Amino acid sequence: MNWQELYRERRVEADAALAQLRSGSGVFIGSGCGEPRHLVAALARRAESLRDVAVIQAISVASEDYTAEQFAQNLRAQRYFVAAGARREVSEGRADYTPIYLSDLPPLIARRRLKVDAALIQCSPPDEHGYLSLGVAVDVVADAVEAARLVIAQVNPAMPRTLGDSFLHVSQIDQLVEHDEPLLAFVQPPPDDIARQVARQAARLVPDGATIHCGLGSVAQAVLAQLQEHRDLGVHTDVLTDAYLGPINSGAVNGAAKDIYPYKIVASFCLGGPELFEFVHNNPMVEMQPTRVVNDPALIAQNPRMIAVHEALEVDLTGQVCSEAIGSRVYAGVGGMVDFLRGAAKSAGGRSIVVLPSTRPDGSSRILASLSPGAGVSVTRAGVKTVATEYGAAQLHGRSVRERAVALIDIAHPNHRDALLVKARKFGLIAERQILAPLFTGIYPEKYEQEAELRDESQVLIRPVKPSDERMVQEFFYAMSDSEVYYRFLHTIKAFPQKDMQKMVNIDYHREMSLLALSGEFGEEQMAGLARYVLGTDGLPEIDFAVRTEFQGKGLGRALMSALLGVAIDRGYAQVHAYVTPENQASLGILKTMGYAVSGTVSRGVIELHLHLDQPVTEPQVDLKYGVQYGQG
Repeated sequence: MNWQELYRERRVEADAALAQLRSGSGVFIGSGCGEPRHLVAALARRAESLRDVAVIQAISVASEDYTAEQFAQNLRAQRYFVAAGARREVSEGRADYTPIYLSDLPPLIARRRLKVDAALIQCSPPDEHGYLSLGVAVDVVADAVEAARLVIAQVNPAMPRTLGDSFLHVSQIDQLVEHDEPLLAFVQPPPDDIARQVARQAARLVPDGATIHCGLGSVAQAVLAQLQEHRDLGVHTDVLTDAYLGPINSGAVNGAAKDIYPYKIVASFCLGGPELFEFVHNNPMVEMQPTRVVNDPALIAQNPRMIAVHEALEVDLTGQVCSEAIGSRVYAGVGGMVDFLRGAAKSAGGRSIVVLPSTRPDGSSRILASLSPGAGVSVTRAGVKTVATEYGAAQLHGRSVRERAVALIDIAHPNHRDALLVKARKFGLIAERQILAPLFTGIYPEKYEQEAELRDESQVLIRPVKPSDERMVQEFFYAMSDSEVYYRFLHTIKAFPQKDMQKMVNIDYHREMSLLALSGEFGEEQMAGLARYVLGTDGLPEIDFAVRTEFQGKGLGRALMSALLGVAIDRGYAQVHAYVTPENQASLGILKTMGYAVSGTVSRGVIELHLHLDQPVTEPQVDLKYGVQYGQG
């Protein structure tokens, strides 16, 4: 029998197909936008004739009639990820939620630990060879089809024909129900201004040539809109959404730098609307693969520079992440979060990023001393690498509990930082002597961040100091030679204790300003230099700077001073002071040639320089006067 005859023989109406379901069985329903709505409606009509049927759905995005209270003894929904449409039925106890990594769901089906007797799926019409495409929902459908004794497919011309490992032959399906209807659409609310600010912080950590995955959630999805100017991005994700179309259509996504499925967009299911469905239809660039492939952390890790972004509901000061529940009320699920965070962490040059607004809509903090009562730990403190809010990004990997607490408080909302510091001390996360920047005046001034290219064409990031930089600054000073220490401090210093370093990194950014020059990727930076000013008794900035030995002679000192003077000018200062020894010719040379008129006095072996920021010059202009005590003992 050819496939056309087989198709005609197995074609039935929905009610006739669903009449074969039996009480006590497990019924699998296709995921997300691939849900066969016509078959689901028939299931609801059949419900009262059934008892104790488990209705299994990996990803549910719609509220279903069959979960109504009247069917409580007939059908029981089992959810493995809870999107917006299913939250109410789970919270009201009309459906069960099972926390599980998506990568663990296929083995659960294959080993029959999850009983699947029947599978209700949706496919495109067959091609000339008798193959139907699973379209926008490949995920675990093939595993369910393999396990089920009865497979019923809704054949829908509206289902896109997607390529990859997405096909079933007519012979693999027991009953074929033809019904043309629009696919279930998934509409995500647009991100608000705070979500976009958080997304911008995360997007700054995505390099060109990265392979990206952004989980569901308005903040994580908003990151994609920030990537449209990137180059050579790839996509390897379980869920392909409307938000990916931005960087795809801009040309930022081409898959050229991928090692696994190069030039391909890899996904296992789609959640979106007509524009997304049209994009994936017959598109050779889109490679649909099952969950067991896409969510395999080992395969994910083979993508170099794999960047995984997931949204959290709250994070505690040790780095524990809750992403699936608000208190004890289930909000989403574990889904593919841990699969992708693990894969990205093992990727060469990869990074996992947890994103969240610093506050909830009611103004309470999402960064907490400890997670809310009833909240589950979705990612352990050892599993989280980077956390970003609208106030910046904190690198947690490899840091102590004390360092994590300081870094997370630094990106919490300013209204909550003092309270978090008090609780962190109370819980023993940080010492009583720990200080932080003054409230309200210590907001990190991101606008002063800038990239600088040195003479050897290497790049450094120049940015204001952060409280979490304490150890890095301490190590920088210990790496300085005795002469360099003397040049900077005008006296010999043998130790740089923690209390002094805390004062140096916990500043108000007004009375004090410190700029660091950092070489290397975020989280692995080396401090190359420092430029700093403190307001003197006359209300004017007193400046100094230092450059690590191996970075000297590359123009870094000049770049740092240019950045610091730019801050001073922006703050409205017309003059700055510097104190330099005559032996420190390198610093003198830089200060005298910054493009401003210089005056000063030489007294007791120290040169006091005044840079007149309101007097720019094209050639060095220096007016030095010698004090009566110059040269005397």
